[in-house]
Amino acid sequence: MDHQSRGADDDRGRKLRQKRIGDQLRRLYDEVTEEAVPEEFLNLLEQADNSSKKQK
Repeated sequence: MDHQSRGADDDRGRKLRQKRIGDQLRRLYDEVTEEAVPEEFLNLLEQADNSSKKQK
């Protein structure tokens, strides 16, 4: 195998790894976005919103 074809193989391997990582990250992100927001967190957001309205 010459240097040029080895470089092309390396590029293909790198692109394949990047695609796999991207696919896995998308799958993980999709799962997270489908989760319900905990009630405690919603309460904290509401308190922060009310606090910022009082300061205006």
